[in-house]
Amino acid sequence: MADNFLENQYEEYLKQKAAKENAKRIAWRKRLQAYKEKLAQEKLKANEK
Repeated sequence: MADNFLENQYEEYLKQKAAKENAKRIAWRKRLQAYKEKLAQEKLKANEK
């Protein structure tokens, strides 16, 4: 019974860890996309001048 408890706790830990890593990747992609859009807008403004 104790082994099963520890296994369940470890599996839950791994799920939470994977969820955090996935959220981190998604946040990074959002920031990268926003940065790319900002660069594109700045490039357009520079070309207009």
